[in-house]
Amino acid sequence: MNPTTITALPGTPFIDVVRDFDATPAQVFRASTDPGLVSRWLGPRDLEMQVVEYDVRPGGSYRYLHRDAGGNEYRFHGVFHNVVENEMVVQTFEFEGTPGSVSLESMTYEDFGGRTRLRTHAIFPSIEARDTAIASGMERGIVDSMERLEALIPATGRVVVDISMSLDGYVAAPGVDLTHGLGVGGEALHTWVIGGRTAADTEILDNTVAATGAVVMGRRTFDIVDGPDGWSDEMAYGAERGQADAPPVFVVTHSVPEKVRLGDRFVFVTDGLESTLAKARAVAGEKDVVIMGGGEVCHGFLAAGLVDVLTIHLAPVVLGGGSPLFAPGDEMRLELTDSVTTPGAEHLTYRVLKTGA
Repeated sequence: MNPTTITALPGTPFIDVVRDFDATPAQVFRASTDPGLVSRWLGPRDLEMQVVEYDVRPGGSYRYLHRDAGGNEYRFHGVFHNVVENEMVVQTFEFEGTPGSVSLESMTYEDFGGRTRLRTHAIFPSIEARDTAIASGMERGIVDSMERLEALIPATGRVVVDISMSLDGYVAAPGVDLTHGLGVGGEALHTWVIGGRTAADTEILDNTVAATGAVVMGRRTFDIVDGPDGWSDEMAYGAERGQADAPPVFVVTHSVPEKVRLGDRFVFVTDGLESTLAKARAVAGEKDVVIMGGGEVCHGFLAAGLVDVLTIHLAPVVLGGGSPLFAPGDEMRLELTDSVTTPGAEHLTYRVLKTGA
């Protein structure tokens, strides 16, 4: 477990807190600002936490309370002045037991190649106010909060690009249409899913589906899966399995189709990648958001720096052309976290340390 460093120099009205997390800024930011998660980590372990309001946006306000075993309540509130997603939060902080003693807090999320350093700088209205806060047991609450936050982050869900790819970097062969969803001859990319699946392949597929809370795809992929040779009630996300409890699918598109064959399992988002991801995350909760295709949409999320994990099922085939996952000029640093070999694919899982195009 990473240590928490608290600095309160004598004769100053400041408190500085530094904590490193083995997670990306996006993961730490979400866990530390999502109202549904804040109540699970903020404050001492022995106090009950209740979030009354938590509107994380410039001008938004928050209010919460802690309750001890004797029923005593300790209420806090403040206003968010500046919020830059995954980078910074600036807010006021006031304990309602000492009204008028308002401190200003800034939290910054520094990216260290997939690790995050969370820095909190608190400015109190006076040295006496700062010392009073320290005497109240603030240090215990800070340390408990940081340890609980660190334990919570792995359960907050990741953004995962999960896609099959040829040895020469293509995720579909040439000739993609409604009949040939993977292009002409591209079916070899999915031998590990259909036709040649082993027990190890099945375990990988089942684990992925179990961890998925929402799916994202592009409009071209949607047109294929909603086409006459596409998905059905028996064949959809995760291959052959019932769709009664299938995760919702968010489609990145410029326009909503007039007719959908497969009913209401799709949500169409017309205002960009970040909006699509926000909507998918809201539904996925503690599970992963999985971006499954096509190549252009997967590349878009990677290039925008919105992806935590890249899983490539590297098929033993050279297509010689088609739809690439990467583009000339892409820059990306990855850390291999898992590798499984089966006859149909090398299943490679990477943590995305830095993305860019």
